[in-house]
Amino acid sequence: MLFAGKNLTAGANGLEWNNKQWSLTNHFIPFTETEVSAKGRFESSFMSDYIAKLKLSAEARAVMSEGKKLWQQYHASQYEKKIRDEYKLNRPDVGWYQIRKALEANNDNEPVDFTPFKEVYDALSSKLRPMVYALGFLR
Repeated sequence: MLFAGKNLTAGANGLEWNNKQWSLTNHFIPFTETEVSAKGRFESSFMSDYIAKLKLSAEARAVMSEGKKLWQQYHASQYEKKIRDEYKLNRPDVGWYQIRKALEANNDNEPVDFTPFKEVYDALSSKLRPMVYALGFLR
């Protein structure tokens, strides 16, 4: 899921591998630049375009709403160099992993409360958990 704790999506420039420089584009951004007041353009709108076509449940809409608040807070915040370097915050289309880790690391400067998000995420998870078997994802 887009907001799972195991979601390690990221976007970054200047990654080095095999003696070459690489950029990593994040294609799993659930919002547009405008929705989260990003300071620059996202290279991909794949996921936000896809989500815009879906009919979401009330629980999923609540997760999107609370998630958007965290994305907005991320884009409105300033991060010290140590945090920017550690989480490779060098492009606007960072991923959920980078956002939650940067917000947590910056909590002393700009407090963030993940509780409302966790509550709606847990409600959606509880709704979906029994469907894993019913829909044939697991036997």
